[in-house]
Amino acid sequence: MEKHLVVGIAEKRRTYYEKNKYRICKNTLDNYCYKAIERIRIICPDLVNYYLKIYPFEKYAELPIKRELRKRGIYPSQDLHDDCYDAGMLAYLYSIHRCAVMNYKHTEAYIKKMICIYITCAIIIYYETRNLCQVNGFREIKLDVEYLSRYY
Repeated sequence: MEKHLVVGIAEKRRTYYEKNKYRICKNTLDNYCYKAIERIRIICPDLVNYYLKIYPFEKYAELPIKRELRKRGIYPSQDLHDDCYDAGMLAYLYSIHRCAVMNYKHTEAYIKKMICIYITCAIIIYYETRNLCQVNGFREIKLDVEYLSRYY
């Protein structure tokens, strides 16, 4: 009986996420992350600066961001690339602040995990129009695409 309840709760959470994933991801990247960083920066600025020094972006985040983007087939020539790269940088900053305040020892793994999550959020936000069209049965038309410009 308990297993059935757990499955039911997991299914409800999954359904809720699917219905609200754009709003959740947008809130995560635009509000939650910045507010958390600000609060943590006030609580322990010295510890955050120490973590930034021992876990520099170039060594611990730049390569994982590029790897994650390559793994997902997102390249610098695409518009999506910049949004995802920015999300990866934000994930790095959030991870550093979070690890500093919680005194985590597995900072490198935490940074990689948050990069993956934040890039997923950036992809969901980027494809909002496409998802909206799929849900409502519309066809997406991009007027700024060069090969379509002669039709409209």
